[in-house]
Amino acid sequence: PGSANDQGYVTSVCFSPTLDQWIGLALVERGRERIGEIVHAHDPLRGEDYDVELCNPVFYDPDGGRQRG
Repeated sequence: PGSANDQGYVTSVCFSPTLDQWIGLALVERGRERIGEIVHAHDPLRGEDYDVELCNPVFYDPDGGRQRG
């Protein structure tokens, strides 16, 4: 990790019981163009690296079917 490799930053992370996995929000350079790409994220608090997939921020029920029942 380092500023030469920085492509953005994670703004929040939480566990999704609906998806049964961790999800996060991030601001990523050219993010919309890179949907589907796997990038490396570094957690400076734990000193660990993770592979993460860039996806559309509206990835669950994008058509709103569950919302409208």
